[in-house]
Amino acid sequence: MSTDTLSLGNELTIVQAAALRETLLARLASAPRELRLDLADVSDFDSAGVQLLLATQRSLADAGARLVVSAASATVRRNLEVFGLGLLLEPAATQAAQRSPA
Repeated sequence: MSTDTLSLGNELTIVQAAALRETLLARLASAPRELRLDLADVSDFDSAGVQLLLATQRSLADAGARLVVSAASATVRRNLEVFGLGLLLEPAATQAAQRSPA
């Protein structure tokens, strides 16, 4: 088991959710002990993106692994906090997003 880092591009919306789900499933197949997502470039993030992150987190937890958002844009940070999911963010991701203009 290892740590794996993945960047998901600049949109995490319903339009991209199916393709991103397949990408995430492929990464889960490698059985990482931790999957780190770099969402620093995400400028469009909706509830489908939140649902995708939650499903990924659940799948990882079932395998004894964890999901961490290691970098997050202000848009991602704001939406995760609205949904009560700020705990997915690493402290460094939160601090970097606070320094970035929204």
